[in-house]
Amino acid sequence: MEKYGLLGKKLGHSLSPYIHNQLFEISGVHAEYKLYETDNVNDFVKSSKLDGFNVTIPYKKDVFNLCESIHKSAKNLGVVNCVDRDFKGYNTDVYGYTKSVSEIESDFNCSVLLLGCGGVGSMIAKQYAACNLWIAIRNLTDSKIKDIKCQFGEVKVVDIQNISNQQFDLIVNSTPVGMYPDINSSPIEKNVIQNAKSVYDTIYNPYETKLLKYAKECGCKYKNGLDMLVLQAVKSHEYWYGGKFEEKDIKYIILYTQKELDKKW
Repeated sequence: MEKYGLLGKKLGHSLSPYIHNQLFEISGVHAEYKLYETDNVNDFVKSSKLDGFNVTIPYKKDVFNLCESIHKSAKNLGVVNCVDRDFKGYNTDVYGYTKSVSEIESDFNCSVLLLGCGGVGSMIAKQYAACNLWIAIRNLTDSKIKDIKCQFGEVKVVDIQNISNQQFDLIVNSTPVGMYPDINSSPIEKNVIQNAKSVYDTIYNPYETKLLKYAKECGCKYKNGLDMLVLQAVKSHEYWYGGKFEEKDIKYIILYTQKELDKKW
């Protein structure tokens, strides 16, 4: 039996085993997918005997630097979320995010407020034109502003707790604020959302975060990160062993993953 898994720090909320094991079943691959929590990412990667693994918060940048080689999907991002048995690193979040967010905003030249700029946030930032991108982070300093501008160009950098009354086509949350069990928190206040057209939250647990509740109340189009999670998993299987899935299979897994999530609430 082949062995795969998810590497991270706090994974009790994760639905990844459910999704990946469904994908293995559809593919007819005899494999299992488990959660691997660790405080020492270096030791995990050096001793791993897995046939492949995914990477989540807070290790995407660390693992990028530990891979034997980097696929073109991750080379310009500085983060990986998928590693194969040869320790080649990939990024499947780009595929998952761009396909998922296109359902509410397909123009990648639109004006965007990006909340957070960590592993997934840095990937998202690179999908948009710097001149139309605002990046909001906590504890803003001159050195942080300089670092972000060096990385992403002439973006506008603001304190996440002091965002001006600006109109955005799209607000994207890439922070973990609002993720289970912190379900009563939002990274921004409702007044920031009132002038936005669409809101995308990369969080999927809970299915409707407080941020998305604000978006609904403000009449915005909104979407969570469940589709992104499933789509990046699909792409991981393609890299691991050449897995191919029909659209109906993907929709099936998204639907039943949502039902699995609903059981928790």
